[in-house]
Amino acid sequence: MIEFLKDNYKRIWVPVMGRFVSLLIPLIEGRTPDKQPTFDIDGDKKLEKNR
Repeated sequence: MIEFLKDNYKRIWVPVMGRFVSLLIPLIEGRTPDKQPTFDIDGDKKLEKNR
């Protein structure tokens, strides 16, 4: 059950809430971000790029 919750957190909650928060970045900081957010909480995609 816990593995199910962890998987759904990474696949659903982080991208959805991350995109919502990324819409608020210009309002909070007063400018658009220099780089786009990645939503990669484990660093898996970053490791794949470095290989």
